Amino acid sequence: MRKSIVLLITLSLIVAISSLITIALHIVDNAAKNIGKKHSLIQTTLLIENIAKILAKKSSDINSTDGLDLLIALPIELKTKAIKIAIEFDSAAKGLNPNNFLFKKSKKTAINPDYVLLFDRILQSKNVQNKELFIAMIEDTLDKDLEERIPGSEIALYDKRFAQGAIESYKKFAMIIDHYVKLSEDPNIYKIPWKKILSFYSKKIDFNYIEPKLLDYILPYLDKEAIANLTTDKKHIFHNWKEVPLASEYKKILKKYNISFYAPVIKGVLEVEEGGKKSFATFIYDIKANKVENIAYKIR
Repeated sequence: MRKSIVLLITLSLIVAISSLITIALHIVDNAAKNIGKKHSLIQTTLLIENIAKILAKKSSDINSTDGLDLLIALPIELKTKAIKIAIEFDSAAKGLNPNNFLFKKSKKTAINPDYVLLFDRILQSKNVQNKELFIAMIEDTLDKDLEERIPGSEIALYDKRFAQGAIESYKKFAMIIDHYVKLSEDPNIYKIPWKKILSFYSKKIDFNYIEPKLLDYILPYLDKEAIANLTTDKKHIFHNWKEVPLASEYKKILKKYNISFYAPVIKGVLEVEEGGKKSFATFIYDIKANKVENIAYKIR
């Protein structure tokens, strides 16, 4: 039964991708004729808008574990005489969201002790000297008051550019790191692969795409082979906890960190090559909300 459902989803996605190719080629050809090379930024924006429209129309086909896996597994390449386009998708829920440090408990906001312990382990792995200060900085950033847990931990008191509240991007998280180093004179924190283990666009971690290094931090008792079998070398995607080949005590630990088997937030990577020049764009697409955000451009 599942194979039949997957086949239907595959056929539907192929139709959707074919539509995307047709629309994209039309947009790109018109852009090349009417706008010119200087406006590749406009071309890229138009392409992203049309990609989002196609994904919105076919959201029911990617609104599942299997559908999302197929979308991510199908990179798209488009060519005309003048332009070459490549599009691929990945999960935007591969890492730990630092905003989960705070959670609601009995209608009150509380510190999540499991996240504190995990961050403590991550910091310890690179011998960060003042773990308590850095963790306090995260907590003081997220809470609403300006009271310091530790002297120097309320960054908004010292940096007018720093906005109190949610850590919505890596850029803001990097400001916390920099403030820590300025106070502690401890550069060890830079050795931690933060960009690999953090995510900011989903409260949940999609276990099918979890970063191997993050899984290693959460379950340090697993050897490299076991982690690879669950991540980079896995034979199939997982739909529920029963399918995950781990002991119950390991699953219990994982459940503390907002693990799911479908997180409807993806990252799109778009590459456009024209006249020997390349432009790149990344964007986040929320499948459930049909919303594009955090578009970033780079032109060579």
